[in-house]
Amino acid sequence: MNESQSIDSAIDQVERLFRSVTGHDAPPVGEQPYATIPPEKNPEDHIQQQIDRLVEKLAEVSGNPAVGGLWKPSISLWEGKKEVLITVDLPGVARESVQVKAGQGILEISGSRQNRPAQDGERFELKYVENPSGKFKRTIPLPLGAITDGLQAQLRNGVLELRIPRDPGVTDAKTIHVA
Repeated sequence: MNESQSIDSAIDQVERLFRSVTGHDAPPVGEQPYATIPPEKNPEDHIQQQIDRLVEKLAEVSGNPAVGGLWKPSISLWEGKKEVLITVDLPGVARESVQVKAGQGILEISGSRQNRPAQDGERFELKYVENPSGKFKRTIPLPLGAITDGLQAQLRNGVLELRIPRDPGVTDAKTIHVA
């Protein structure tokens, strides 16, 4: 089986999965059978993001937004002239289970939250929960002028606070004269 047949086979499997979960045919494709990967993106990361989006959409349609243990903590972002402030709501998440990565204009926050474990002697069985648990991952494009080398992260009272210095001289993309 060549690469094109392998891709077509994978697309067929995804369409069948979509049909079995939703009861509807997959949306029609445009003029191209599938979108190209943007040149500025890492192909593996882009494909993983697209798969994550598919899983999220299938979860929404099935009425189970926490499918696969994925959840999205809430994010707020403030921009100042000299600093960017990002807060992420992470109640019940241990400091040791949070990872922050910055590079190529992207900030990635990931980690996991576990369900409350049973205490010694308790005879309770979890029947219902509204607090999602499991892995999470948020990716945020950084504003122009963000200096990731000075990034500071602090988790306090269930809120992750990220402070990123910003070069006040960088306000917009550069215009280049074409000769």
